[in-house]
Amino acid sequence: MKIPSRLMVSPRKLAGFSMVEMIGVLAIIAILAVIIVPKVFSTIASARVTSAASSAVAMKSAIVDYASRYGTLPITNLTPNARFDDLLLAESLIDGRFAVKIGTPQTTAAGATYTRSTGLWAGGASQATQTKLICLASTTAVPSVSLGANYYLNGGNTSLPAGARVVSAVIMGATGTEARELSLRIDGDTATQLTPTTVDNAGKVVYAAPVAGITNVYIYIAHQ
Repeated sequence: MKIPSRLMVSPRKLAGFSMVEMIGVLAIIAILAVIIVPKVFSTIASARVTSAASSAVAMKSAIVDYASRYGTLPITNLTPNARFDDLLLAESLIDGRFAVKIGTPQTTAAGATYTRSTGLWAGGASQATQTKLICLASTTAVPSVSLGANYYLNGGNTSLPAGARVVSAVIMGATGTEARELSLRIDGDTATQLTPTTVDNAGKVVYAAPVAGITNVYIYIAHQ
């Protein structure tokens, strides 16, 4: 019986892809991976920086509420165990500790407890290496070395008012690139360094020059 020509399948179609065709497909996939994968990781890293900046800025309303409720902001540098976000959490002004997805991974070790009647912090584990909120008495030290006690907010070299209590978010162990990106998100181009390897003293985001690509970032939130 003769098979109609329209029903016949060529041997080439039965054979599937040739080796050359397979190599071509694999080469295209490899090229796309080289182009796309770095962009995906870059997008994820950028999203984490944006989230960190938003988390820091969002703390301001809780700090203002605390100051309105009790009239003063407790200093935290009297003990390395103290962190201001634990105080806000205890007052139900925030839902959780200040935590971000950049910098040194944070632990869950409890910080000191603050007693308003005595003005003292007690107990807890050291928070010295933790990303956190702090409240310090203002100084006139250069912002990048004041560790959250001073900022130049006017674009010049004017320190915060003497005797002010300054609340900052501290992000420990950020990369220079993350630090610069945070500055861009919060301060914009005018108060951000051109490269991620230099010191930043201007604006609300300050940090020392990264060492081995790493630095601690201090973000101004409020002062009283």
